[in-house]
Amino acid sequence: MIPLKKDGQATVEYIFILAFAIFLGSNFILKYSEFFSDSMGSVSHVLSSHLIVGVCPSECWFGGYENSYTGSP
Repeated sequence: MIPLKKDGQATVEYIFILAFAIFLGSNFILKYSEFFSDSMGSVSHVLSSHLIVGVCPSECWFGGYENSYTGSP
């Protein structure tokens, strides 16, 4: 029986572990950047629509401020 050489086994295992860690890290960063982009897009849409239209009579966040809607709905 021919003895198996195990000189490079640890190196190969480290390469597999490193490749797996890089794969997981890149997927995590990709998903986080997509989530952050979608969240900021939603926030910017809401802010721009409120800043363009002004204060609305209902379903607004500005009820307690001085510039809140005082007319009849």
